[in-house]
Amino acid sequence: MRISTRHLTTPAIALTLGLLLSAAPSGAQSDGVTPVAPSNGKIQHRGVPFTFKVRATTDTGVFLKVSKSKKVGSDGTLASNVYFRSMSLNGGLYTKKVERYAALTSFFLNRPGRYYWQAYRIECPIDGGDDCNVEGPVRSFHIR
Repeated sequence: MRISTRHLTTPAIALTLGLLLSAAPSGAQSDGVTPVAPSNGKIQHRGVPFTFKVRATTDTGVFLKVSKSKKVGSDGTLASNVYFRSMSLNGGLYTKKVERYAALTSFFLNRPGRYYWQAYRIECPIDGGDDCNVEGPVRSFHIR
């Protein structure tokens, strides 16, 4: 389809562009954070490092929280985290391999039990809202 611009005025062009841009989906706003690994309910072995993996589209980075509780705070992320790290982009996925602190008995990897994890990215809304977190779902895993 060919559109002639010969008869369009500046306000008509601006209106047309505005409508086209508002109708186009914004990838940054519509894309969330999709957990890949560990899968929900996965059993991990005590003291053995593993890797968290998520899919996300962002320029601001992805962050990871691990908690003993699935309760989320007012910001939408896990409230009582026992582990918080920035994730790195590797091969199209954001990843974070858990460190191994064998001598640190209080470290979550060394303590059996059920844990919850959540990844999120930062994107402040254009309308000036306060919530800049784009949260992924909360998932669980077990240390045995």
